[in-house]
Amino acid sequence: MKNDYEKSQVRFGYQYQRPERKNNKRETEMVELTPKELSKSQQAIDEVTQVVEEAAPVSKLKPVDTQQLPMQEETKSKQELLDEAIKFHDAAVAGDKEAVMKAYDLLKKLHHMDPEDQLIGAYYGSTTSLLGRDAIDPAVRMAKALEGTKILDRVVANAPDNIQVRILRAYVSYRLPEMYFHRTSTAIEDFNYLVSRYEQDNTVFSQQFYWQLLYDLGQAYKTLGRTQGAEATWLKLLSATTDPKYQALLKKEGIQLNQEPAAPTSSDSPLPPPPPPSTCQKKNISQEGIELYTRALAGDKEATRQACDYFSKTSTEEPEDTLAAAYYADCLSLTGRDATAPADMFGNAIKAMILLDNLVNSDPDNIQVRYIRAYHSFRLPEPFFRRSATAISDFEYLVQRYEQDNTVLSQEAYWQIIYDLGIAYQRLGMEEQANNAWLKLLALSPAPKYQTLVAQQVHALDDTGAKRISLNSKEDMLKEGIRLHDLGVKGNTKAVKLAYEILEKVHQMDPHDPLSLAYYGSVTALLGRDSQDPTVMFGNAIRGLKMLKQAASRDWQNPTIRLLRAYLAYSLPESFFHLTERAIKDFRFVKAAYEQDNSIIPQELYWQILYDLGLAYQRIGNKEMAKKVWSKLLKQSTDPKYQALLNTET
Repeated sequence: MKNDYEKSQVRFGYQYQRPERKNNKRETEMVELTPKELSKSQQAIDEVTQVVEEAAPVSKLKPVDTQQLPMQEETKSKQELLDEAIKFHDAAVAGDKEAVMKAYDLLKKLHHMDPEDQLIGAYYGSTTSLLGRDAIDPAVRMAKALEGTKILDRVVANAPDNIQVRILRAYVSYRLPEMYFHRTSTAIEDFNYLVSRYEQDNTVFSQQFYWQLLYDLGQAYKTLGRTQGAEATWLKLLSATTDPKYQALLKKEGIQLNQEPAAPTSSDSPLPPPPPPSTCQKKNISQEGIELYTRALAGDKEATRQACDYFSKTSTEEPEDTLAAAYYADCLSLTGRDATAPADMFGNAIKAMILLDNLVNSDPDNIQVRYIRAYHSFRLPEPFFRRSATAISDFEYLVQRYEQDNTVLSQEAYWQIIYDLGIAYQRLGMEEQANNAWLKLLALSPAPKYQTLVAQQVHALDDTGAKRISLNSKEDMLKEGIRLHDLGVKGNTKAVKLAYEILEKVHQMDPHDPLSLAYYGSVTALLGRDSQDPTVMFGNAIRGLKMLKQAASRDWQNPTIRLLRAYLAYSLPESFFHLTERAIKDFRFVKAAYEQDNSIIPQELYWQILYDLGLAYQRIGNKEMAKKVWSKLLKQSTDPKYQALLNTET
């Protein structure tokens, strides 16, 4: 059977047309009901329910005897009849009213022949809704539309992973007027499912249809007033295609990819988690491979590609070596991080998740493999991948193994795992478990670094209530908002929420102050970072970027504002936002400002900027500039952290 989704599904011509929005109110070309028709429709409401339940013929429609079809049709196979019905269905979608009845006759016959065939059922439900489109009587319109959606819901419940079934229901629901049928949320559910399937496997339908789905998903969000979801989806679309059709459509919606979003992370951009301990490596994994892997974790795009090739070859040559396979899986995921196509970004991460899960299932006591899976899961954005629970499971296993035998990990790795265990619990809103992990770490008298980190997480908010009560000036409120913002940057989700409340009030007190606007934009993005809803995550990032852009335009020479914007742009996925060049410009501005006046930021922050600037250059393929910046860092910095990372780079 011909399986051309785009041709048959993208433009469902239910003349309940998708409305234009005017003055934020929805208008429709569907049923312009007169008072007389409204009265008639109201009187018929009880009959509608019965019609839907019994699926009885409707008197206003031309009766069809499905048992007495022409003889030539009786000799055709089920597949031939379905192919013919789909052709009529597609013509009906395009507006051919005669084709609607022909499709309905055939599909009703086929549905009676094989009521368990879900694809037939889906086309039958869609065509039933088309009958409603063409009916004159408003009550009949309502009844047939409801009957069609009822059939489609039943089919999707029976075959939730059938892509064409989902497409049919998605577009029937999308075209029905929300004010009468309330089916837009169902369309959003199906669109999101289809988008996710494509991002896992881009062979399920064409790229052009994927773009259309993203556009229509954004429109569905807009219909329900979910503007952040619409903006995030459309920004994702613009990052995936340069098709001028979508650029023109979304320009009308006020969406442009080159708008300068800004979701700050801050001056404390953390280095990646440590790689698995070198003492646990197998002899067939060379030091070269480990160095490539370390650089890949740190963001080196070329090293990521080389590490993926190296471990792919090693795991192929040594198929029993689960550690080599685990390294390969993690490197595969890192190539997704660097991908320009969202489908590759999500697809590679999911492939890595499956591979790592299989490796752990086959060798659950392999410390190195559990370590790699733990940090892979910890690194993935929770709203998209839901892997924090996996990270917690692996962290707890590693802690237990170390406490049984302290030679399996280094003490530093043990401390880091306990700290990150608390962060993982916090992501899931499990504050008590997070605090227990951090208090346990403090009881171990760890290195000062961890004592400081834990103190920031556990104790920093103890006096916040009293401080907020005593704040009586804009300056005091801004100072406290910045303090909490900086704690939020380090991962404290409670601090982010408190900072947002304070900075929102400061901005309301003085909407024209660029510094408070910049911090307000930054904390808005941080609030999105901590959300479990992908649409909130992207929506807040976009809002934060817009505010930072406004703040920078008001005070272009302010290094704090430029640095906030730099780290927001730097932290956002390049495949969606394409803002690395914007981050580079801001980093260079702050770098030059510090070199003229080294009192504007701490020296340690200057070194971090140099390191991140080099990574940003690498991200866009400018290796020469990356090496130049890093050479300068190595000459100036005494921090062994950078010496260790960059000795392999330059």
